[in-house]
Amino acid sequence: MKLKHLFPILGYFLLLGFGTGNRLGSPQEIIARESWDLFATVPPGEAAQGSVLGAVSVLQAGECVLTVEGEMILAHVNKACALPVNYVPAGLTKISGIPSTGTEYLRADILLYLHQLYGAAKTAGFNLSVVSAYRSYATQAATFNYWVGQYGYRVAANLSALPGHSEHQLGTAIDLGLVGDPSFTSFPSHPVAGWVAKNSYKFGFTVSYPNGKQATTGYIWEPWHIRYVGTKLATQLYQQRLTLEEHLSR
Repeated sequence: MKLKHLFPILGYFLLLGFGTGNRLGSPQEIIARESWDLFATVPPGEAAQGSVLGAVSVLQAGECVLTVEGEMILAHVNKACALPVNYVPAGLTKISGIPSTGTEYLRADILLYLHQLYGAAKTAGFNLSVVSAYRSYATQAATFNYWVGQYGYRVAANLSALPGHSEHQLGTAIDLGLVGDPSFTSFPSHPVAGWVAKNSYKFGFTVSYPNGKQATTGYIWEPWHIRYVGTKLATQLYQQRLTLEEHLSR
């Protein structure tokens, strides 16, 4: 393998850090479009996503698979515990009224808080966009398997969350961007990163993977990745400088 071909992929993975009443349903019910503008090679489409579902269940053999109960707002999704293959959050609704890189979905009961965050950011001078929101298990599996096929399991597993281990499958997590700059390259050094860190809790969101907490979360700093946990808990986490992972691991 030529390193010059691998570096663009590694760079993207390092930026993303592979990477919020429910029901069990088919992950094919809603396939949210992903933003792949940073890839030189187009990842698999919806047909390929569907084709892998029968094979990926082996990935969950012997691992911690979460039980679906309640609203799953505080589901402990991390590198150790995954959501079921067929978990699809209820009430997934297309995000509208906020710029996005494609057609993105979020739980309907979270949309109001996202709009409030967006409005406050705009007042502060930041024109936020939604780069990614809900990701089905099928999307995660197809993408993971694709990169395994390209660069081998070891590279993919070290840099990517395995299928089911992404908070995005909950339908309550969002990757933010800036209008006109949908990549994550400049986000960490932009003033918007500090604004999100200091203000997202007011609307019920927490930054899942903050700077300085890499050893705890298992992910690199992702200032763009927020997850809805409710205003009360989000405020508590912010004031105590805790991550959701630390809170749920107590």
